[in-house]
Amino acid sequence: MNDLKLTSPRPLVISAICIIGVINAIQMLNLVTSPMSKQVGAIYPTYFTFSVIISFACIVGLWFLKRYAAIVYGAVLLCNQVVLLKMGYWEITAAVIPVIIIGLLVKHLDKMS
Repeated sequence: MNDLKLTSPRPLVISAICIIGVINAIQMLNLVTSPMSKQVGAIYPTYFTFSVIISFACIVGLWFLKRYAAIVYGAVLLCNQVVLLKMGYWEITAAVIPVIIIGLLVKHLDKMS
């Protein structure tokens, strides 16, 4: 008999979130290194750099369907919204995609370990 453990394949939506997350993190790195970021204060570029590092770690965890990665990634997305609000750059449109991503992650939490 074959004793291989069969695992369910990664949902396509989780793969898409990972790809979009990598693209978003790269864009955030470009923003952090831009001259504009130096105008908003020293703490914000530092925060967003830290946020990108955590996001990359979460994306790796999501790729391997880890529940903790979904929870932490959702928290990072929410914290980024709060920081944008505090900076005065928040708009409702900035919250649409994070809310969708968090909703999809919550929907697929049962498939994660």
